[in-house]
Amino acid sequence: MPRSRRSPFDVQLAPDRREALASWLSQELDNALSVRTASEAEVAYWHVLYEQGRSRSQQLSPWPDAADLTSAIATEKVDALRARIMKTIFVDPVFTVEGWGDSAPHAPFVEEFHQWQLETSGFQATCSRAVHLSLIEPRGVVEVYEETGRRPIRRTIQAALQLAADGSALIGEDLQPVLQHGPDGTYVEVTDDPANPQGAPPSAAVVIDDYEPLARGPQQRVIPYRDYLQLPGHARERAEVWGHAKRFTRRVDQLKDRAAEGIYDAAVVADLGEADERGLSGATTLAGEAVALPSQEGGLAEKELWEVLFLTNLDRTGSRWYVATLHKETQVLLRLQYDDIGTSRFFSFVPFPRPNGLEGYSFVGHKLITTIEENTAWRNMLADRASLQLQAPILRRQNALWDPDDEPIGPKAVITVREMTEIQAFQMPDYTAPARERIIDTERQAEKLGGMTDIATGSTPTESRTLGETRLVTAYSEVRIEEVVRNLQETLEAIAQVRHLMWRRALAEQPDGMEVPTHVLQGLETRGINVASYLPNNKFAATLMAGAFRFKPRGSVEATDRHQQRADFAESLKALTLLASVNPMIAALLQQPLAAKALLEKWVYLYSISDKQAFLGPQTLQLAMQQVGMQQRMRMGAGGPGPGGSETLEGNPASGAVDPRRQLPQEVGGVM
Repeated sequence: MPRSRRSPFDVQLAPDRREALASWLSQELDNALSVRTASEAEVAYWHVLYEQGRSRSQQLSPWPDAADLTSAIATEKVDALRARIMKTIFVDPVFTVEGWGDSAPHAPFVEEFHQWQLETSGFQATCSRAVHLSLIEPRGVVEVYEETGRRPIRRTIQAALQLAADGSALIGEDLQPVLQHGPDGTYVEVTDDPANPQGAPPSAAVVIDDYEPLARGPQQRVIPYRDYLQLPGHARERAEVWGHAKRFTRRVDQLKDRAAEGIYDAAVVADLGEADERGLSGATTLAGEAVALPSQEGGLAEKELWEVLFLTNLDRTGSRWYVATLHKETQVLLRLQYDDIGTSRFFSFVPFPRPNGLEGYSFVGHKLITTIEENTAWRNMLADRASLQLQAPILRRQNALWDPDDEPIGPKAVITVREMTEIQAFQMPDYTAPARERIIDTERQAEKLGGMTDIATGSTPTESRTLGETRLVTAYSEVRIEEVVRNLQETLEAIAQVRHLMWRRALAEQPDGMEVPTHVLQGLETRGINVASYLPNNKFAATLMAGAFRFKPRGSVEATDRHQQRADFAESLKALTLLASVNPMIAALLQQPLAAKALLEKWVYLYSISDKQAFLGPQTLQLAMQQVGMQQRMRMGAGGPGPGGSETLEGNPASGAVDPRRQLPQEVGGVM
């Protein structure tokens, strides 16, 4: 059934206070826009550099059809760094979960659940887009939100019939069976219950319009730099931030539909009018072609709105989080409601933070911009010079007999001259080598600034180095990348905490729990956990999410190179073998099942073994333990070494009297 009508103003304020609040928020948005570290035009230019768009205009071209080559440095370095970051972060699982106290036994279930939901919700693609924006823009912003919309669907159900006292079905005036209705006015649905020996009650097939949620649990979206603000804009520490704002556009017909549902105030929506505010006029593509404007008739015009999440004291009960939808130009509120989450839902990815602010440095716009523009200039100069050399101009003496319009130059052309000196080729010195050297020099500068060498970007090195130099350069490049990843770690932890809170709320609305897929159950069984004791119906309930948990990105604490991880693992096994040979306690510890299971888990992960159950399944480990115990008993029965014993003569016990029949003659006589 559709939800009941909501009120756009859950927070009851007097009209004058509501107007004052809208005016204050509008002023704070303008202040935050004025103190940004980069303008929208600059950010758009940085994107053009990454996309290798045209940077020469007709006024800057030395002649028509001159070269217009943008440097590939931005594209190469951004793609390589983004791929390295994503490979480091997105391992299996993305987050390791730790629990405290009574929550500790639930940590494996929470970890597997969130890994499943991260894969289902497409979080990797969202994170990749945010990382990409954070390398081009001063920050990449991810908003985690709860989808509250519902969509009508048509389905067929078996509705229960109303029965008379004798058990027969009641017939209505239309000569059709009378169907049962529940307290909420919906039909009472009949389901087959195998445990009921009497069978299902009488029912009839009915086609109904039902409503289903668009999505359960948290969702995420990426917000570009131009459409996001932190309030106040001059904040230097996170503790100073009291609000977040995002800009979005909505069609007029959609605003009216939401006003009818009670999301926005209908009177305010009507006062906004139907003029378009998207502002696409003048927009062009990379090739300079004008972008076609969509139709703005029939309610298709779009309005520019701001959604503001802010922390303040409005109802005199203390500071709390509110969410408001604001039309900044007219300074009116379309809605004002309490925020259900009670914390921020906006998270900034800042790989290169500023020391005196919350915005970061753009990898393209602040670190590589000079080398990109220098590389672009030299590439264009080299191309222009080559064009002049290949199409060199011709020197023609004044009043010469030859006229190029009458006798154009071409294959098999005959040129009439009085003297051979009337026409000469224009000699141009060749500067290809110096220009090439300057281009290579700018590429070296980009390597120094970005920490991404040719090897790190997956391309062929432009210069030869020894193996030792290559290893050193690669190792220190890894160090620089590790710092970038660690700058994103806290943001990922905060995102995981908010997603966990939203999932607790979503599961609390499902009393029967959520059905868990088979691969999640197998992952839990691989850890040796008794799944039946926690998930009796193979459904995940909200009770397992309760407690104190910490989410730590797993990949951020490991080396990025999988081959290096394998080499480190092999070296660690050699070290353990040497320690076990000199310390019996370490040898006994390595023979424990938990130690063997931990080593196998690491081996399966490093070598990407597809069939994990064959090595880590609970039945597999149990059979292995039984087989080891049987072998020990067989050795003990055959007179072999006992647990902790030493080698003895065959047939003699490990201790006790010596059998005289097994003694040598010199042993019997006492002569050795």
